[in-house]
Amino acid sequence: MISTAILFYAALAGSLLLSCVALFAALREPGLRFRLLWAVLALVGVGGGAAAWHDPAEIYWFFGIALPTVSYSAVPGSWEPQFLRVLFPLGAFAVLLRVALHRRISPAR
Repeated sequence: MISTAILFYAALAGSLLLSCVALFAALREPGLRFRLLWAVLALVGVGGGAAAWHDPAEIYWFFGIALPTVSYSAVPGSWEPQFLRVLFPLGAFAVLLRVALHRRISPAR
């Protein structure tokens, strides 16, 4: 397998994992105001790359804002992905920063 494709799949898995960790951190943080809003923000991605399923070595870079950070586009009438898309999980970083600040300023548990 081509190294570019391996890096793309690693970015895909990393972005999804970081978004899920931030989502659950926001939902489980006691006393956090606007918990559901922070949970949704954890799934927001900004800018990224897309790869065609038949040629994952060719990465198309783009700028956009989307929810969730990892997705795919399918051919009409089929479930097989045509394009895989990964976005930089900026919302997840914001949520993890907010949870860390909340834990720092909140009284001891």
